[in-house]
Amino acid sequence: MKKTINLIIIVSLLFSCSEDFLDRQPEDALSTGAFYNNPSEIKAGLAACYAPFQNIYSRNQVPQYLEISSDDGKDVLWQSNDYLLKKNTGNSRPNFWRDHYKVIVNSNNIIDIIEDYTPLNAEEENLVKVYQAEAKFLRALAYFNLVRLYGDVPKVVDRLDDPNQAIGIGRTSKDEIYSSVIIPDLEAAIEGCLKKDDGGLQGEEARATKGAALTILGKVYLTINNPTMAEAILKRLIVDKEAGNYSLLSNFEEIHQPDNKFNEESIFEINYNAALGQPNFLFKWMTNENGYLYGIASGGGPIVMFNFMKEFVEDNDWIDEPDWSRYNATLDSGKLEGGSPELQPWPKKFTPETSTLAQYNITGTDFNYMVTRYADALLMYGEALVANNKASEALPYFNMVRERAGLKGLIVDQLDIEQILHERRVELAFEGHRFFDLVRTGKAVEKISWALMNVVGFDARIFTTEPIEEYQLLLPIPVAEIQKDASLNQNPGY
Repeated sequence: MKKTINLIIIVSLLFSCSEDFLDRQPEDALSTGAFYNNPSEIKAGLAACYAPFQNIYSRNQVPQYLEISSDDGKDVLWQSNDYLLKKNTGNSRPNFWRDHYKVIVNSNNIIDIIEDYTPLNAEEENLVKVYQAEAKFLRALAYFNLVRLYGDVPKVVDRLDDPNQAIGIGRTSKDEIYSSVIIPDLEAAIEGCLKKDDGGLQGEEARATKGAALTILGKVYLTINNPTMAEAILKRLIVDKEAGNYSLLSNFEEIHQPDNKFNEESIFEINYNAALGQPNFLFKWMTNENGYLYGIASGGGPIVMFNFMKEFVEDNDWIDEPDWSRYNATLDSGKLEGGSPELQPWPKKFTPETSTLAQYNITGTDFNYMVTRYADALLMYGEALVANNKASEALPYFNMVRERAGLKGLIVDQLDIEQILHERRVELAFEGHRFFDLVRTGKAVEKISWALMNVVGFDARIFTTEPIEEYQLLLPIPVAEIQKDASLNQNPGY
């Protein structure tokens, strides 16, 4: 009886409404010995697969690392090893490794549990198949992040009764992880997850959908340099509407607002709810001086690099009157009278009105973190079309995004990789895309080195005079993991 009551509480917290979905259950580890008697109990187990993402995408975790390591952001002192890309084995971010493998292990367990479960009827069978498809999506997303962060990683896809069974597996090549786990799992998720606006998702919109699986698979194919497959997959989302109806919001400023969660532009987002103990603190991405101004404890960053501000401001070929709404929703200039320097710009997408910031200093906010949205999909589809020598077909997808920002459309001759990266940079800033975009297009060493070695605006502190080394684009394998498992070798350069 006690077990049944606990499961009801967990499901109520995680799934009862869009505001409550994915609020962490008491423990986010799924016991291998748990016994599941019905779909409701399986659903509660599935929640443990989602839960670690709230930590993965929190303030000081993956989003911070990706922004500080790109040419968009820096730490507040401009000299961290992540920012300068001079990491050593002490900068391995072991929590990234641990939390992603927690998703993987929990997903493996629930996938296996569903395989062994005997449904009582067709309705139950359909229900648990959806849950299994969602677990495969989450496992794929976790592995996709891991191979982009660390390179080759251990392949664990079976249910383990003892964690020690994973020791000795060693590192599996990222190519095999893509071909044998990420791609098949996303294909299964496309087949089994619900479409956007399906009645089964009402009040539970934070769950993975067919559209999320299509979008991430399109991104996977771009990452492994297969634009033909990327085009085919993203066409199913954008042109064929296989996953339901997505569209750009008319007002950029409304995309990330907490009272507009899971809107028509949203494809997959991580849900936060301060009242239920799952707050978002991304609004603290600012300098200490700005924090003092607004009454919050900040520091650490990322804060905005001036080369990014300059590129953003110079893209001003307006359709009509100047429209700075996208710029103003993306960053604050951080103007401080008597400050040092006097401009200290900071990311603004996940920030309430500055006049109200002090009230969230301890409690945090309800802002969600969008892993991907429709503008990302449109720009990826356009990129794939250009790579497949279909630039004229690609043009409308870039221009849909530009025109929403009040900018004139491009012409075919402008669609080169520099323009494509620019469009993604200004549209998707501080949403976790820029660093990975630079790496997958082979531009990371060039762009990040330039940003570190050149004075732009108030970015006058130059701590490096040499280009970054390519091995720095991967994190070192956490030393504690190598100490536990001798089959794990360290990444080159570390």
